[in-house]
Amino acid sequence: MKQTAYILLLDDEEDLRSTLQECLELANFHVTTANNAMRAKDAMDGGKFDIAILDIRLPDGNGIDLMQAFKQIDPDMGVILITGYSEIDSAVQAVELGADDFLKKPFEPNELIVRVKELLKKRQLKQENKSLKQEVQAQKSQHGLIGQSTSIKRIRETAQLLGNSDSTVLITGESGTGKEVLANMLHRAGSRADKPFVSINCGAIPEELLESELFGHVKGSFTGAVRARAGRFEVANGGTIFLDEIGDMSPKLQVKLLRVLQERSFEPVGSHQSIHIDVRVIAATHRDLEEEILEGNFRQDLYYRLNVIPLTLPALRDRDDDVILLTEHFLNNFNTLKNSQINGISDDAKDVMTRYDWPGNVRELQNLVERVTTLKREGKIDVEDLPSRMLNSAQRAMQGYSIDVKQHDSIDFKGIVDEFESHLITSALERFDWNKNRAAKFLSMNRTTLVEKIKKKGLEPN
Repeated sequence: MKQTAYILLLDDEEDLRSTLQECLELANFHVTTANNAMRAKDAMDGGKFDIAILDIRLPDGNGIDLMQAFKQIDPDMGVILITGYSEIDSAVQAVELGADDFLKKPFEPNELIVRVKELLKKRQLKQENKSLKQEVQAQKSQHGLIGQSTSIKRIRETAQLLGNSDSTVLITGESGTGKEVLANMLHRAGSRADKPFVSINCGAIPEELLESELFGHVKGSFTGAVRARAGRFEVANGGTIFLDEIGDMSPKLQVKLLRVLQERSFEPVGSHQSIHIDVRVIAATHRDLEEEILEGNFRQDLYYRLNVIPLTLPALRDRDDDVILLTEHFLNNFNTLKNSQINGISDDAKDVMTRYDWPGNVRELQNLVERVTTLKREGKIDVEDLPSRMLNSAQRAMQGYSIDVKQHDSIDFKGIVDEFESHLITSALERFDWNKNRAAKFLSMNRTTLVEKIKKKGLEPN
């Protein structure tokens, strides 16, 4: 913390005042002095102070009355009272009335420096917590992405710019990063905000049912179709449809979706009657669609139709500054939902949480906070409340492959290294859903080298 605070020092004893001023200035504080209440009031009228150091006994008043007047002007200003031995009861009373600290004469100047630094640190933490809560409340009211990292701020700004645009948006990012939250934010920011926002997860519905879910069907079009049903596109007419996990859609449905994007019309299952729609399309996927195109799993023409405006959500491990902010946001929500009183996070827990790589991203953090508020009920989130998997990943790897050489007559060095390499590659591939480009980048390895190792080792998804 930089020692650049502004201090008002009020004492009618000239020698003490001069000594304290010199010590405070040597500690790099800006000091304004006064020898009576009137001059102190004039100083307050002329500037803003972080801390006021006030003697209780003054020739034209007393420090307690002055403190109360100053607190009305600036409630956030810290106050340290200086008192004589006979006034100790008044000092205790003053603390109850709003003073932050007091010193009894005589005292060493260095003791005052320590008290000033402690008070500044408390005020800084209080201001940071206040700012944190304001940020959470402001972003909560906007129904947007919670975060103050540069990447999230940029995405929020872009979302506001895209509000009145009908251009198709493709949101990419790992699972759990908040793609649907961003899609909803895009919808709310525009002229369609009062129209339907319809969401469907293309990877969670079997292919034979997904077509009917998207485009609807007529009565008798298939076994069980006892009545006609409108599809999600028709329900979303005038508003926005969010196609989550678009990368999991079958080639057959990709063709039909491409036509919808081109012609803004479709036929329900079992019908030859076209339905025309006015719908904004937002799609999302955790897959690398360019790689899916190379592997023949996704149509290139559909990709270009979807990828008009690309937005990529960063992984939580790449936005350390947002972990605690998000935790506070989820605590506010779950404390209300579950009638619990988890009132913060210990410093040790904060350290573990900001160092953890969060493979499940924001969703994993949300689940953690829900579990703590459900089971702990009150107090602070502490290290013992965190799951063991939040140990440093390197420590876990070493724990899993540590070898006591004293217990072996000989060691198959090549075999052990090969086994560890296979484990490391498989873990990276699983983390990125077998996306070889991202796994290679994560491992600081050339993609061709990674592919060769996968073939040589015979690695494949479980």
